[in-house]
Amino acid sequence: MDTLYISIIREFRGATGGKITGFIFKFMRPVFLLGAFYVIYEIVGRLPVIRGDFMLYLLTGIFLYLAHIQAVKQIKGMGHNQAGMMFYAKTSTLVNIMSTAINEAYILAISIILILLVIFLYRGELDIYNPPGLLAPLALAWASGLAVGLLFMAFTPFAPGIIPGLYNVYRRLQMITSGKMFVANSLPLATLPFFSWNPLFHTIDQARGETFVNYTPMRTNIEYPLQFTVVAITLALIVEFALRIRSTRGVE
Repeated sequence: MDTLYISIIREFRGATGGKITGFIFKFMRPVFLLGAFYVIYEIVGRLPVIRGDFMLYLLTGIFLYLAHIQAVKQIKGMGHNQAGMMFYAKTSTLVNIMSTAINEAYILAISIILILLVIFLYRGELDIYNPPGLLAPLALAWASGLAVGLLFMAFTPFAPGIIPGLYNVYRRLQMITSGKMFVANSLPLATLPFFSWNPLFHTIDQARGETFVNYTPMRTNIEYPLQFTVVAITLALIVEFALRIRSTRGVE
């Protein structure tokens, strides 16, 4: 636990530069994204969105999207056995993974709390249908991003020239298939398979079902992202463990 705590502090200082301005920059990222999407909707019009608080509609998409894609980015770039603190005897790959993941979740959670607090203070109200119910979709958006990042990290040594390109493709696909700009119930059945493979698509839609009293997700479920996360993490850890054993034997 001491090693994990030290690793988390190290990750946080590395992510923010150890300065309050670094944390403010991290906090402003979802604010900028929120502003960009708000302007887009004002230009093209607010076409079939959920009847309710438009700001919450945007936030449920942006928060979960950032939770997922930032987890993928941080974990995939974490490195393997020869990275940074791996030379310290008490650390391990698992400690590095946990510290990176917890640090990213901590920064995101603080950003969410601060943004919601500002909105509440400005408007005097924040009408969320089932606030506790939002925890599961948010946690699964983050955990599924962690799982995908682990897959990229685990398979990078086998295809170092291909994996970065696959990551860029995946990141761009998330801009379209995550469902942050539309609701799943409005999709034609013929196009649904292009989106339903994406665990983030399910978590965002389920989050909106918990946010709005008049929206019931009918084409997504919470079980798929959970199953996807468990399978992907298991596969990534198996590959990572096998690679670490192989590297150890090669050194011996």
